[in-house]
Amino acid sequence: MKLLVILCLLSVVVAASIVGKKAVGAKGTLLCGKEPASNVRVRLFRVKPGKKDDIAQVLDEKYTGPQGMFHVEGNTNGFPLNETDLQPVISFYHHCDDDPKKLEKTAFRRFNYILPETFVNGGEKAKKTYDLGTVNIQLEFPNEKREKTIVEKAA
Repeated sequence: MKLLVILCLLSVVVAASIVGKKAVGAKGTLLCGKEPASNVRVRLFRVKPGKKDDIAQVLDEKYTGPQGMFHVEGNTNGFPLNETDLQPVISFYHHCDDDPKKLEKTAFRRFNYILPETFVNGGEKAKKTYDLGTVNIQLEFPNEKREKTIVEKAA
């Protein structure tokens, strides 16, 4: 009888931890003018509900490859069960059109892209990947900022 109770409790704990998790993924290709934008830092964040400027919770981070392509995916694994809401935002950090001779002294150009919540699903893996398509980052985006330092992802 005790074994049955323990197994039931264990299954409830496991089910609760799986049900509370949410996942999201996105992919795309970045261009700088007509050329692929390689080595662009792409970060997937979880924004807390009601705090659109709080992008401190990094879920994934990648750099674009030689063809400018990226794929990021993350989930709320490790967050408390009462903090599993997921409003996903991608930030792009780049030097497209910056003077190559001044890159060390030039802040990164950064812009954010809010992913549709319809691409967030329950579980540890993204079931649908949002395809951003091909984006020319040479353009100046609304609310684009310059950022000298990038807060590193917590281990």
